[in-house]
Amino acid sequence: MDNSTPPVARMHRADFLFWPSWVVASTAAILLAFGIIYASIFLAKAVVPGTNEDRLAGGLIFPVLGTLLGAMQWLVLRTRIPKSGWWVLAIGVGMLGAIGLAGGLVQAFGRATGRPWNLDSAARILVLYAVIGFVFALAQLPILWRHIRGIAFWPLIGVVGWLALGLLIGKSIDRASDMIALGAVPAAFSGLGLIWLVRGRPGRTIRSA
Repeated sequence: MDNSTPPVARMHRADFLFWPSWVVASTAAILLAFGIIYASIFLAKAVVPGTNEDRLAGGLIFPVLGTLLGAMQWLVLRTRIPKSGWWVLAIGVGMLGAIGLAGGLVQAFGRATGRPWNLDSAARILVLYAVIGFVFALAQLPILWRHIRGIAFWPLIGVVGWLALGLLIGKSIDRASDMIALGAVPAAFSGLGLIWLVRGRPGRTIRSA
């Protein structure tokens, strides 16, 4: 028997569920990742008292964050975009590329001016956040480009989301509220972007997982 529910109504219900699911999954991934990192440091120092916690955290943060964020976002994304399993790799690559490029800009500025580029102004902090958001979005495009219209908007959405994060938390992530913002703020913008860009395609409806 045919389903008499209009496609538009089904789409709107799916959008209503998709956005909060996307934000909650992203935020939970960040909190869980930091929990794993702090627990690993605690255990390492208990076993080896002289463990350098900064070095250990630096070695864990990107693999753990990238894997958990990519995996938990994919669990939500697959309800909207089929065959998106490479999203986990895209998040990992985007994270490494974004941090690497941001660090490279800091070093290049230091060499060009002869002095270190300290994060002592809001403008400099926001430049780095914008770079991170742009590179993150570029890494995700190979997964998304066949499924979204207005593909040029996706990097813009990434930049705006990360700029909003920078305005909210500044240069450091040292409080629980900062960690929540790290997960929730960029995801709030990217989730709305996915709803807008995918729903806008002619004849596009939401598929079930």
